[in-house]
Amino acid sequence: MATPRQDSSPKGFRPAFYRMKDVIRITSLSRPTLYRRIAAGRFPAPVKLGGRASGWSAQALQAWIDNPSGYAAEPTADDPAS
Repeated sequence: MATPRQDSSPKGFRPAFYRMKDVIRITSLSRPTLYRRIAAGRFPAPVKLGGRASGWSAQALQAWIDNPSGYAAEPTADDPAS
């Protein structure tokens, strides 16, 4: 008999960083659309977490969720336009 899986995370838990799979699920945008919007400055860029891993901070993702049509990425220090 299979037992139902218990969720071990506490209620209200939010990860510090979201991976691509989670961002696609949350935003309902495809991977190519996300990268086009990142290049255009209309979606937050991922943060390098180490090695090949990268993710989006919960705060950056929430900023986009709060205003998806008006979101403008913050210029970065290595951005030649800044």
